[in-house]
Amino acid sequence: MTTRTAPPSTSRPAAGRTRSAVLGTLGNVMEWYDFTVYGFLAAAIGAAFFPGTDPVAALLASFAVFAVGFVARPIGALVLGPVSDRRGRRFVMLLSMLLMAAGSLVIGLSPTYASIGAVAPALIVLGRLMQGFSAGGEFGSAAVFLTEWASRGRRGLYGSFHQVGTYGGLLLGILVVSLLTSALGPEAVREWAWRIPFLLGALLALVVLVLRRTVGETPEFEDLERARATGAEARTDSSIPVGRAFVLALGVVALWAVTSFVTINYMPTFAATFAKVPATSALWATAIGCVVAVALIPLFGHLSDRVGRRPLIVGSAIAFVVLPVPLFALLVAVPSFGTLVLVQVVFAVPTSTIAGAGTATISELFGTRRRGALVSIASAISVAVFGGAGGYVATLLVSTTGLAISPSFYIVAVALITLVAGLALPRTAAR
Repeated sequence: MTTRTAPPSTSRPAAGRTRSAVLGTLGNVMEWYDFTVYGFLAAAIGAAFFPGTDPVAALLASFAVFAVGFVARPIGALVLGPVSDRRGRRFVMLLSMLLMAAGSLVIGLSPTYASIGAVAPALIVLGRLMQGFSAGGEFGSAAVFLTEWASRGRRGLYGSFHQVGTYGGLLLGILVVSLLTSALGPEAVREWAWRIPFLLGALLALVVLVLRRTVGETPEFEDLERARATGAEARTDSSIPVGRAFVLALGVVALWAVTSFVTINYMPTFAATFAKVPATSALWATAIGCVVAVALIPLFGHLSDRVGRRPLIVGSAIAFVVLPVPLFALLVAVPSFGTLVLVQVVFAVPTSTIAGAGTATISELFGTRRRGALVSIASAISVAVFGGAGGYVATLLVSTTGLAISPSFYIVAVALITLVAGLALPRTAAR
């Protein structure tokens, strides 16, 4: 019979919890800025490293390399996830930040195909592998770090800042690329200025790394360490079998990943390439949607502490079954800045719903002793399968079917998977 873990220590002052949450969130902002800015610059990178006469083929090649980073995520999770359960959440968060900065530096400094030939795309692949490996450890470790620092009854709220960091990183990437495009012009970005966001990201990541060194370990992990030191039996707060919990985590993260990497990260490329919305307008419209999501995520995280996680996960999945086809059809039929803003703002509501409740949901499925590894591995696999290939699958669907709205079919299919997982979540994990 399993016993429940005691709640996180309340002896830590509120200021310490707040500071840890802020620095954990800030680190996640930089981690995800570095990792996702590639998607906003896919067209420029495709032209520089995968030259050819067909721009769609170059874009597909660029998104294939984008997906490579997600292939490396499960490997990073398999290696770094267990380390977070042995050495601590903080240790992995520091290591992953260093690796992410290095990967961004490799991409930002890589010579183009015209300069060194086939070695150039190989360097881009190396940089993406480093970023993916890093993100595989960071995602789960940061999620667990924030929920384990939460005061009693506030895991949803604290965990939601994990996704404030993720979407904040997406937003920062959009803003940097948008400002560059507006100031220098699309041609300059295509020729050379695409490097600036990667170099800036590497520098800022190192700054955050230094700040993160001052953060303490989570109270729950320290309790676990004391139990190990005294030979006490490791306890768990998981109320369901690990296998079932793992499958449910995969299902919850599936749509969560698609909302990040298709409806937000891929949308500027889709709007510019297939809906013929000007690239700068597409980026600014997506930035507006991302601002809405960042503002709403903590509200839904707080709501999940009151009404439970399950209703929010299910509600978000239903919305993404119903909304994508008509919204993509509207964008294709009326391709304009205003239409894209409307689409992104509407998508932002169910996106922030699942993002606000998601971190606490998957963290609560597992016990403290193996939480870091299991959250990291489950999320990395799901993000790699459903999110990482999202841009490639969406572009391929348009190319093969000739239907500009076909990416919406992919979103609906993944939403159905998450709907099933959401309905199967245990009610006891709701609070």
